[in-house]
Amino acid sequence: MGALRVFPGVVVRQDGEYEWTGISRHPAVAGETLVLDILQPDGLDGEVHRRLPVCVIESRPVIVDGDMRHFIRLNSGIMAAVRLERQVRRG
Repeated sequence: MGALRVFPGVVVRQDGEYEWTGISRHPAVAGETLVLDILQPDGLDGEVHRRLPVCVIESRPVIVDGDMRHFIRLNSGIMAAVRLERQVRRG
């Protein structure tokens, strides 16, 4: 049995080759594998859609404009892909 969690309206930014950060209304769980849907310019006046597995390495509450949010730090390195593959195989 598996579960799907969706984080709607979360905007992330890339902070390094394998690091991403974002602010969410919902907490994530350290060690959890998520999939980012990324739209990138293709250089031909269009966009390329790709999916990138990421591993949550930090999730902590923060106050943004008086509202409680969650700062989420993600890593898209090789371990994220390995963890995703294990989860898919387990079903």
